[in-house]
Amino acid sequence: MRVVGLKGLALLGASMMLAVGCGEGSQAECESFSDCSGETPWCAPEQTCEALPPGHQIGVGDGSPGTVILEEVYATERSMELTDLAFNPAEENELWLLRREHPSDEPCEEGNATAAGCGALEGSTTTIKNFGTADEEVIVKVDPNAWHFMRRPPAMAFGDNGFWATVGEERTANFLDGQADFMGPVLWSADLTIHGEEPPPGLNGSHFDMLHNAPYGMGIAHEVDNVYWVFNGMYGSLDRTDFGEDHGVGESDHTDGKVLRYVNGELSRVEGVPSHMKLDKETRLLYVADTGNSRIVRLNIDAGDLGAPITLPNYDGISVYDHMDGAQLEDIVPAGLLEQPSGLALHEGVMFVSDQATGKLHAFTLDGEHLRELDTGLGAGALAGIVISPVDGSLYLVHQREGKLYRVDVIL
Repeated sequence: MRVVGLKGLALLGASMMLAVGCGEGSQAECESFSDCSGETPWCAPEQTCEALPPGHQIGVGDGSPGTVILEEVYATERSMELTDLAFNPAEENELWLLRREHPSDEPCEEGNATAAGCGALEGSTTTIKNFGTADEEVIVKVDPNAWHFMRRPPAMAFGDNGFWATVGEERTANFLDGQADFMGPVLWSADLTIHGEEPPPGLNGSHFDMLHNAPYGMGIAHEVDNVYWVFNGMYGSLDRTDFGEDHGVGESDHTDGKVLRYVNGELSRVEGVPSHMKLDKETRLLYVADTGNSRIVRLNIDAGDLGAPITLPNYDGISVYDHMDGAQLEDIVPAGLLEQPSGLALHEGVMFVSDQATGKLHAFTLDGEHLRELDTGLGAGALAGIVISPVDGSLYLVHQREGKLYRVDVIL
């Protein structure tokens, strides 16, 4: 358990008035949070009891120690990284965590491969069923060919059809001295009797599809069916990637895939730091942590016109592989406040962002107004993926470097 103090909140330092009938209505006067209750538990800066404000999941603060507690709720069974997390929308209270090994200096090149060097490229998952209950069940899965299909994964996203997808932060999915820039997003089943299990003879891993077109993938977000948006770190672009009809477990026909490349060269990655992204499916606006440019941007995914074909090698033989012209990124949080934005979550009109360089959590309106911040005290290199639980409404975050999962508990 880590007790955390709040900083930079507008309500700090306000003088307090004597409580009179607090908790009975939204305008009851208060001196501290203890004077408020029920549907109006927050002692607002105006010294009245109010409903919890937007972004309260990272604290509302009264300046006293213990306002926020970081509660450690999971740690990997050995030293490794956690980069992302997501709740499976098809299962009640089932949390998935994305894991990868720490980087290794050992070689993984053709003719000079070591078990340590190649093994460090493998990612894996932890699935926690009945998360946070007495019936909690923890299941760790490693794909039989994780070396290829789940290579150093920084991000994951669930679809609404029983599938989910990852990207890989590497140039190639083969030996590291291979000439082809052969890494790209991978489609997986959320069925744990399939995912991470040995496929029938002659098949390759438990994946359901892959497109080898997005080296140094840093983030991913679901749109519809088997369509995902990918942060392509090599080309600084957002790629709308449609896997098409999945090819079945362990198969290899990728030819029905489609890729449209947006805002080519306008994004920038930071090595080792995930760049998470979320699509607001109602407004059709894609929010992106542009880590290397220290900002949050968004893209209207319906904007743009079909441009020239992408001339780089088409390893999968797909028929649609084109640039999209005319779409523009909108700066929502310009560079200045954030240093290395990484985690990103949307919840009830609030955008939550984690900054890996500072160890701070931030809450913004969807148009970029800064609501509040929390210094977790975890320091640089810690914060990556974040999510708001659909069950308890709390914010959960991963400590990337230490492989730990925390819940932010707001104490009123």
